[in-house]
Amino acid sequence: MIAETVLSAIETDLGSSATIFLVTLTSATLGAVVAGLAYRGYRRNQSEPMLYLAVGVAFLTIVPFVLSYSVDGLTDATDAQILLVITGCNLAGLLAIAHSLRRP
Repeated sequence: MIAETVLSAIETDLGSSATIFLVTLTSATLGAVVAGLAYRGYRRNQSEPMLYLAVGVAFLTIVPFVLSYSVDGLTDATDAQILLVITGCNLAGLLAIAHSLRRP
């Protein structure tokens, strides 16, 4: 209920496309912070799982954001093709995170 009210107020002020852009930009920025922290952990401890975690978070948050706006602007790809690429990035990110959580 509260989330709907907040989103309604934001959408009214900014418009739908601007709201979507700001929310996805925020998600990508937070993902970059988390991926950076995981990568720092990898470098500090030479922990391979932390590297996979960093790559997984990047493929879940940063890569889809960059691809969705760059592919849409630079090519004449359809929405279905863009969605397929983003879904592939999400799958790659989840596989990397799953690999990082597996213990030998």
